[in-house]
Amino acid sequence: MNKISLILLFCIAAFASVSAQPFKEGNVYFDKNKWVEFVPGNMPLVISVPHGGLINLIDVPDRDCPDAVTVIDSKTQDLAKAIDSVFRRDYHFHPYIILCNLRRLKVDMNREIELGTCGNEEMRAPWMHWHNMVDTALAMAVKQYGQSVYIDLHAQGHPEQRLELGYLLKENELKESNTSGNDTVYSSKSSIKNLITASKGKLNLKEMLTGPNAFGTWMVESGFQSVPSKQDPYPYPNQKYFNGGYNTSRYTKTPYVFGWQIETNYKGVRDTPNAYYKFAEAFVKNIMRYIATYTTIDVKQMGK
Repeated sequence: MNKISLILLFCIAAFASVSAQPFKEGNVYFDKNKWVEFVPGNMPLVISVPHGGLINLIDVPDRDCPDAVTVIDSKTQDLAKAIDSVFRRDYHFHPYIILCNLRRLKVDMNREIELGTCGNEEMRAPWMHWHNMVDTALAMAVKQYGQSVYIDLHAQGHPEQRLELGYLLKENELKESNTSGNDTVYSSKSSIKNLITASKGKLNLKEMLTGPNAFGTWMVESGFQSVPSKQDPYPYPNQKYFNGGYNTSRYTKTPYVFGWQIETNYKGVRDTPNAYYKFAEAFVKNIMRYIATYTTIDVKQMGK
């Protein structure tokens, strides 16, 4: 099956459970309860924000099943909206953005459906709608541009004030991929596997994660400490690190999609509105550079 056929099948599957309304970039679309918020874009970047919602449904039981995590990723919706504002200001682009407006205490969009809802039937509908919107956004981006970057945006409260870029590799795997001569095994496990595979040997994992032109390296140079990066290639054994979760794993398995989870620190990123925009400016500059450097996407055609 050729590339075009695969893309068409992917798009048909993604749109099957979504209404056929014509989405317009930059507009805001809600489900009937305004629990899920979708902003269509006009560029090959999809940003999901699963844990920033503040709506607390009193009549819905709190999630309390084993392994349920309920902490809010504060201000992550503000970061996503700041990113959209900077793209609009500097490029007249919109990324695709999908927000969950419900508290994580009620539903977790970054877990499979049983754990995400803790078996609550009422929360299955928003869980499914949120993921349908991510599928739809990726289908639209891939259909238009052939490839898409996917970012799952989070917040972390670890002592180290740095961005944690989660490529689905654990701490020891990041270290091994950085120090070993052959990173093929870790490349195939990573969330940028599709990008590396598409390059047909031109890209390798070590350079993509810790080389001078890695996204993390560029973010450090822009004033935001990041791991992995050339400056900080992997966490030390006593340092906490999130390597990516359900969403990153699920969506970077989609054909022609690649990306990573970003766990944002608080100080200098989420503590003030000014910090939101400084982070957004650095992110926008470097994700545009990433697309231009590593993908087959024609940047000049973006936004059309």
